[in-house]
Order: sequence, then C-alpha cells, then structure tokens
Amino acid sequence: MTETNANASASIHVLADETLGGIKREYVEVDRWAEVGEKIVIVNAYVQGEEPYDNGDIFEIEKSYSFSSCVRTKCNRFVLGTEYRALKPTDIVHIGTQRYELTDRTAEVGEKVIHVNKDCGKSDGEVTEVTDVGANTVDVVEYEVSDGEYVCGISHGHYRVLVPVETAAADEPQPTDPIFAIGNVAQEVAKLKRTVERLENEIDTLHKDNRTLGEELARLKEPTKSESIIESAPFVVVIHEGRGEFDVYQRGKKIENISRLEIEAYSWLSSSIDLEFNNVGERP
Repeated sequence: MTETNANASASIHVLADETLGGIKREYVEVDRWAEVGEKIVIVNAYVQGEEPYDNGDIFEIEKSYSFSSCVRTKCNRFVLGTEYRALKPTDIVHIGTQRYELTDRTAEVGEKVIHVNKDCGKSDGEVTEVTDVGANTVDVVEYEVSDGEYVCGISHGHYRVLVPVETAAADEPQPTDPIFAIGNVAQEVAKLKRTVERLENEIDTLHKDNRTLGEELARLKEPTKSESIIESAPFVVVIHEGRGEFDVYQRGKKIENISRLEIEAYSWLSSSIDLEFNNVGERP
C-alpha cells in the first residue's frame, strides 16, 4: 500500500512511524540506494509491468538486489534506482500541532518523554510527563500500555526527551513596542535630514564651481587688452600723406578702431607707443 505524504513536493516528508507507535516523524530525501525496511519516495516514475504509481508516492522496501539498483516494495512493485530517493528518518516528531526533537539525555522534572526500548529502538508511542528524577529512573505520570499494565517509571536510557522545536511562526516579526517604534522612526527621519543636507551642500558646491567656470570661460573670450598687444609684438605704422589718416599693423594684421596714436622715440634703442581705441582702450 502507498503511504500518504502530506507534502510530496518538498524534500521533507511527515509520515507515521510504526517504530514510534504511529507517531508522525519527519523524513528527509537522500539520493542513494535504499535498504530493506527503508521508505522511498518516487521522483521519476517509470512504470513498466507493475501496478501504476506516480511521482510523490511513498513505499517501504521489502527487498533490494545487490546486482542492480532495482528494489522491490512491500506491495510487489519493482522500482529502478533512477526512479526514487531514499527517505532518512530525522529526530523531529509531530505530536498534535507541536514539533519536538527526540533527545537522548536525562530528563528533568516537567519535561515530556516517550518510552523507547533500548534494545530494539521501538516505542509504544505513549507520551508522558516526568514528575521526579531518581538515580536510575524517572517517575512519570502513570499511563496504561497495550497489555493492560500501567507504567509509572522508566529507566534512564529507555526514553527520549521531547524538546520543543521553535516553529516558523516564532521567527515571524512580532508586534513592536510603540515607544521603540517611535524612536526608530525618529532615527530614520534624522538620517534622512542629514542626507538631504549633504545633498544640498553638494548641489551648492556644484553651482559655485559652475559659476566659476563660466566666469573663467567669459574672461578667456574677452578681446585682448591694448597693453598686451603692445608687449607681444612690434608695430608697423602707415601714415597716409595728405589725408591725415594712418593704419597700424601688428604681425601683418591691421588693428581696427584706433582713434589716436602717440609715438615717443627716445633713441634708436628705445621708444614707446600709446594707442587709444574707440572702445575705451580695448580692441573690439
């Protein structure tokens, strides 16, 4: 018979464990050949002559063949090694809505325990609570076993302590204290304000740099001053006789808009020239 799997698409399967008296245990998928008595899950069904089965179906192995990866299930199906994954039992069990870990240690008063036969590893599935801890045994809340007898004590080593496992819900965000929430909001607002101030300062600096570059570019585009003209190269003055006009050249280029020309020759070694332009001493 195929066992029911509550979550066939996951790598963890919750199945009833007969060795624990039917308590549900978590099994994890393992990619290896299965052994006799182990459970398997079908992941790549390749049905040949057997009764049909599908991915997600779970079987218990009755026989394995050393000469191949093929196994035979208790319901007489032959399954290839490429069709299944072995299911390895974990120490996590489900009792009611709570998950517990089976722990092999001395129990404490108030803890839940389950009897496990030390020799065969099987259990009657009865969960009880420890009321007292002795040197060799623990006293537990009395319970009746299948043969009509009652158990009120279990020897050390013949039980497993059921340690609660935190559920996913415990990891979910819990409601925040309003005082801490307000404090966190205030901190975030302060961080945002500092960020805005830093960005504003950076923008202001960029504007200043842009203005400075603009002024420098405008200065470079201005016409050359008359003083720089005089210092850069010699002049050639052409006077038009009878017309009272003159032209001034520098490097072979005529200088325009000169309104007055004054030349002082001290000697053949030195002289000076003073040019006045129509545009207040500047070349247009």
